[in-house]
Amino acid sequence: MAKKNRTEVRTEVRTENEADAVDPKKAAKKAKNVAKRTAKKEALKKVLAFVKANTEDAEALVAVQLLTPGQRFGGVRAVKSDVIVEAFMANEEIDEDTIWNEYKLGRAEMRKICVNLIKKKAPADRLWISFDSDSGVYTLDGSGEAAPDEWTGYTPVDMDDMEI
Repeated sequence: MAKKNRTEVRTEVRTENEADAVDPKKAAKKAKNVAKRTAKKEALKKVLAFVKANTEDAEALVAVQLLTPGQRFGGVRAVKSDVIVEAFMANEEIDEDTIWNEYKLGRAEMRKICVNLIKKKAPADRLWISFDSDSGVYTLDGSGEAAPDEWTGYTPVDMDDMEI
């Protein structure tokens, strides 16, 4: 196969109709993908509505809500960080295998959640969660504005009367 001469200048001029023309194959593929996304969203809505109507189990409802991102029913939407907070309020220590099996969160995601529980919460609502990599256990070390004794993790910095 011969190489195309890249030094040639295109002398043809496209008409307005050619420039605005849409490739029918691309349009059909786009329509098909939109239809698939819409059907998937509708199916997830039906599953969530069914679970909500037929179960009193809060864990099942939270699990289905985590599977259906962006779906808001009655103002109830489970956020992974809120679910983690509830888990730590029930148990002060949770091993990483439990977190992975129940919430599908790895170390990187948990590191981000732990930092956000300090950084993005009001000072009175902060949770100080540490991780021991040798034993694989997350521990709730404390809550509130002040960091626990011997805290080695993220701490907010005050700069020009603003907390960073």
